[in-house]
Amino acid sequence: MNPSPYTPRPTEETPVASPHTLQARGLELGYGERRIVSGLDVDVPPGAITVVVGPNACGKSTLLRSMARLLTPADGAVLLDGREVHKMATKDVAAVLGVLPQTPVAPESITVADLVGRGRYPHQGWFRRWTAADDAAVATALHATDVLDLADRPIDELSGGQRQRVWIAMALAQETDVLLLDEPTTYLDISHQLDVLDLLTDLNRERGVTLVVVLHDLNLACRYADHLIAMKDGRVVAEGAPSAIVTESLVDEVFGLRSTVVPDPVSGTPLIVPMGRHHSGSVTP
Repeated sequence: MNPSPYTPRPTEETPVASPHTLQARGLELGYGERRIVSGLDVDVPPGAITVVVGPNACGKSTLLRSMARLLTPADGAVLLDGREVHKMATKDVAAVLGVLPQTPVAPESITVADLVGRGRYPHQGWFRRWTAADDAAVATALHATDVLDLADRPIDELSGGQRQRVWIAMALAQETDVLLLDEPTTYLDISHQLDVLDLLTDLNRERGVTLVVVLHDLNLACRYADHLIAMKDGRVVAEGAPSAIVTESLVDEVFGLRSTVVPDPVSGTPLIVPMGRHHSGSVTP
């Protein structure tokens, strides 16, 4: 497989996503005897950007892993278009739902282009060979994530930030209608964090892709989310539009953090200004 030349696909050929329902019902999740999530119900709005936030070890990544079929529930079910994902064929799920886990592992010495090309797996079949459409999808993903010039480099040689963008490119190349991303801005500087979140927003606005993203940065979550889910101790504390649910009391309840919430001067969304022991909120002119 040699996906070249790397020419991005024209905009008018970009496939439009179909709406899909993704739900969790009565989820019981954990590792061994340790329960992390219990009796959880979640509805992901089709065609929207849903961001999951919460403190460390609250169950965010565990929930996403279950939705991605990487973790089998002890009880309850994840439903994709009304069907239990854990009872569906892997390829059937992968044709609709793409995932970028928190710590993906690449085969040793694989090049960037070949790794991104693996995102085309759900589109292959016994008699389906690599085509120009696959070349175009890979090229578009490489270009969109600004790793086109790294296409022939082994991924082992890249920095953490470059690798993260390559993994995102692989998820984009899959061209699924639903995309789950666990901390996609990890290892990225603030400029590339915004680039990635803008890219995901473009994907949602232009193709209608349903996105579920776990983020640590609450302010970026408020800026980019259509639907925000705030979790603590394996349960949903609040969910809805950021402007409707993010208050100082919610931030205190979920994160144990005293703060002031003001309008973001750029986006108008809630902006959390944290306080600490040395800054009580009193400003001296």
